[in-house]
Amino acid sequence: MKERKFKKRGLKEAPAVIIAAFGTNTNGRVVYELFDSVLKTHFESVKVLWAYTSEIIREKTGNPGVLQALAMLEEEGYRRAVVQPLQIFPGTEYQELMETCLSFPGVRVVAGETLLHRWHFVDEVFSAISNDFLSQKEGINLVVAHGTPLCADPANIVYIGLDNYLQNHYNNVFLSTVDGIPDRISALTRIKTRLEQTKKTKHRVRLLPFMYVAGLHVEKDLLGTQDSFKTDLESLGLAVDCPIVSYGENSFVKGLGFYKEVQACFVKRIERSLDIMRFY
Repeated sequence: MKERKFKKRGLKEAPAVIIAAFGTNTNGRVVYELFDSVLKTHFESVKVLWAYTSEIIREKTGNPGVLQALAMLEEEGYRRAVVQPLQIFPGTEYQELMETCLSFPGVRVVAGETLLHRWHFVDEVFSAISNDFLSQKEGINLVVAHGTPLCADPANIVYIGLDNYLQNHYNNVFLSTVDGIPDRISALTRIKTRLEQTKKTKHRVRLLPFMYVAGLHVEKDLLGTQDSFKTDLESLGLAVDCPIVSYGENSFVKGLGFYKEVQACFVKRIERSLDIMRFY
């Protein structure tokens, strides 16, 4: 067998970084622009690519998926890459991403951890988000995550644990999901029970989307004019609001991507993966 001659010219010593986001066509996508500016500040000498896991978003935007992004890096001479997902929970989608990263030939990949991959990460994140909570005198807070419809999804244990975490750490914070457990009905039942226990004549509730992007789920499921969390809460006599943030010349519902502390968490995930890459 003849000895293969490997192309040496153009090979990159340094690893590249791929940011794996679900993607969105809503105005909430500005959080991607915001995080990209953060990445350019922290990783000036590192090549950063964005990839989108949503097939629909890829078709509409022409942006690459993770496999395409890895192929592009390989073509440019990169042999190592960090893939950092902007996922909140380590569920089925994260496992699928891990399989994609491990199975790609030609590029050695380290996949970064999700936002809530470890329990001390939960403390870090809610230390930031709690600044937007209504106090017990002001009213009630309802944190709404995406959820998963799959019973066997490993992220369910985190949703259940997070529900317990919030109950133990805050007296006026409840958790619900759009598509999973704890569901909207159980959250509304808890809130209704709390209202019956108080003697206030006026009640207020704050909806906090526990999603990186305040996209369609926020526009329709949380704040929609029909069959939404907002309409259900208003039917209980509650005044509903949402944290709002200004960016550029516009105002947006404050998804997780707008929190500087959350941005910093993902930067740390990338830094850790790059450090692991030194020995990988």
